[in-house]
Amino acid sequence: MMIHHSHSELSAQWSRDIAQAKADPVFAVIERWRPLWTAHMAACAIDDDDEACDAATAQTIGPAYAALGDVYRTPPTTRAGLIAVMAVMLEADGDHLDLVGPPNEQDDDATRGLIAVFHHARRLLEIEQ
Repeated sequence: MMIHHSHSELSAQWSRDIAQAKADPVFAVIERWRPLWTAHMAACAIDDDDEACDAATAQTIGPAYAALGDVYRTPPTTRAGLIAVMAVMLEADGDHLDLVGPPNEQDDDATRGLIAVFHHARRLLEIEQ
């Protein structure tokens, strides 16, 4: 049995979804994190002078990682928020988190926790679909 929705029903549902996503506190935290992370990544990309790179990185790393911690401590309240946190996790930690391979016994508890949360969230999102 197919369920047909009118355009107005779909529009109303999308409006509710957008309103819920805007109310999710994690989006505001991600918006505060993003420019700090961008500045830190730019500092890490300085090629011409090791001292300039080290100084820029030292100046940007604290605020960037403090803001990333705020993202991780802010529980998303919507599906869209959960997906956004997972995207941040991949962007910020994806290079050093092995999200595909078997557990690495040398990972610390925080790293193992991030990997576990990512996998649990992915499974929940797959179940919802």
